[in-house]
Amino acid sequence: MLYLKCTAEIQKVLKLSKASLAEAQPSTAPLGNWYINRFKVGRNNCFVFMSENTYLSFIMYQGKKPVTATTLPNMMLAGIAQLLEMRGYSDAAIDSALTPYHSGLFAKTDSRSVLGVLNDLVVCYRAMIEVDGGLQSCNLTDIIMKINAMPQRTLQWTHAWDAVQAKLGNPESKH
Repeated sequence: MLYLKCTAEIQKVLKLSKASLAEAQPSTAPLGNWYINRFKVGRNNCFVFMSENTYLSFIMYQGKKPVTATTLPNMMLAGIAQLLEMRGYSDAAIDSALTPYHSGLFAKTDSRSVLGVLNDLVVCYRAMIEVDGGLQSCNLTDIIMKINAMPQRTLQWTHAWDAVQAKLGNPESKH
C-alpha cells in the first residue's frame, strides 16, 4: 500500500476533499510513503516527490494536460522507476521498490519534520533550476542527481542515495 501524503496545495490541485483523505499508516515498502508538493518555476508547475524514509526526491513538470488524482500516482511511479534506472538499479531492484505500491491512497502530510525537508528541497530545486537558466535550458537529470547526493542533517549527514542503497542494495553501476 502506498500513501501519497499531499500538501494542502496538492489537495487543492487534485480537488481532494478532507473526507477522501485516508489516515496514513507506516509503510513496509523499501522507499516508504511519499510526500508531494508543487511549486512554480517561471510559468511551469513542478511537482516534487519525496520518499518519507529515504528523502529520495525528484521533480516532474506539468505538461499541457492537467494533473489529476488519477494521473498523479502513475506519474510518480514512472518517475521513481526512471530515477532508479538512471542511477543504475536493476529491473529486479526497481520491481522490489515498486511492487508494494500496487494500490494507493491519498493522505495529508503528518510530519512537520519531513515536510520541512520537502520544503528545503523545493528551495534547492528552484534555485538550481534558475541558476542553470530555467527549465528550458537546465539539465534536470543532473540537478535531481545532485540534490539526492546532498548530505542531509536528518539522515545523520549521509544523503538520499545512501538511504536508498541501505534499502535496495547497490546499483549495478556507480554514477
